[in-house]
Amino acid sequence: MAPTTLPHPGRRYPGKATQRPRALWYFAAAFIVALLLSAAIAPRATAEEESSEINSFRIKIRRLQEGILQKEDQISEARAKEQDILAELENLDRKIAAQEQKLVELDGKMARQQELISREEQALEKIGKEKDAVENHLKKRISAYYTMGDIGVLNVTFSTQTLPELLTFHDAFDVLIKYDQEVIKTFRQSMRDIQRAKTALDLEKTVLQNFIDQAAAEKEVLERTKGDKRLLLTQVRTQNTLHKKAMEEMQQASDALTRSIVAIKNKDQVEDRSFIADKGNLRPPVDGRLVTLFQQEKANRLGLVRKSQGIELQAADNSPVVAVGDGEVIFAGYLRGYGNTVIVHHGQQYHTVTARLEKILVEVGQRVKRDQAIGVIGGTATLFEDGIYFEIRHKNQSMDPLLWLNPNRLKAAHEPAGKALPMGQSGQ
Repeated sequence: MAPTTLPHPGRRYPGKATQRPRALWYFAAAFIVALLLSAAIAPRATAEEESSEINSFRIKIRRLQEGILQKEDQISEARAKEQDILAELENLDRKIAAQEQKLVELDGKMARQQELISREEQALEKIGKEKDAVENHLKKRISAYYTMGDIGVLNVTFSTQTLPELLTFHDAFDVLIKYDQEVIKTFRQSMRDIQRAKTALDLEKTVLQNFIDQAAAEKEVLERTKGDKRLLLTQVRTQNTLHKKAMEEMQQASDALTRSIVAIKNKDQVEDRSFIADKGNLRPPVDGRLVTLFQQEKANRLGLVRKSQGIELQAADNSPVVAVGDGEVIFAGYLRGYGNTVIVHHGQQYHTVTARLEKILVEVGQRVKRDQAIGVIGGTATLFEDGIYFEIRHKNQSMDPLLWLNPNRLKAAHEPAGKALPMGQSGQ
């Protein structure tokens, strides 16, 4: 099969009306490859690379994170409850302080009331003593008065005083007795008034005592309630501390699992670095001639001019096409614009795209080794293009395969079959 030369300025190509739809068609095909690599292939490859141990760790981490969220909710609830209890305690403190102030005022009133009662009792005692003295004096007067008897002939005859003197003395004595009786009557009325005042004061004292007892009982209830609230606050704070400790332990366990995952991934990354380590020494997918270079513009047999994102290699029909490195097949099938295509993920988000295969020998999910056959070259697959298409990508960025492949295994298109492409030769 003769190699295709670069397009000649005098060569006739299909018109712009024909080229434009085909160019869009090839652009769409390239866009599909990019989507496969960025949106579907890479996530799947990453997920399938993770071991069952990592998946188990991730499940445990999710459960721990759910537990942490639950503990955070419980801590928030405990904090809210603590704030409510603190507010209730503050309100109880205000009520207890008001009750204590009320008791102080009632005690003051009770003391003043007792002072008034003591004064009335003293006044009552004094008046009683004065009444008793007047009564004793009156008794003596009356006794003397009756002892003297009535003014008669004998009293007048045998008395040393004259009759007028006797009459005057009798009248005076009678006046004194009546006066004493009035004084006693006044004392008795004063005693009754004082007694009534004292009774009223005693009644007020009883009422005040009832108020004091009630206030003291209310204060005692408030104190008990305050004690219960403080106990509840202690329990809430203890639970909150336990929730925090549990959350910290869950977080520590989650961090430990995360470190384990990172360690496993780092181990996998070390294992996957073999593809990068072999840069410049990778075997080409097929032993053939290099007919198209990276970023080279050329026209296919349909006359469509485009810039290559990879290289094209020519080889004999039925030649095996191999994997250039260890990896996992993430796509194997027909891809519009590329034909039968195999995409292999080599780790670290490095992919190789091998297209225009006559036959595909691998399937999606299969692990392949370096130099393992993944397809076969045929004339039908390269009917409109020159040889198989090979591309290396890192993430979504196309890379020059000649920087990765062993130049001693490549032959230039116009060189003898036994002469290899010199190191770093671009062919342009």
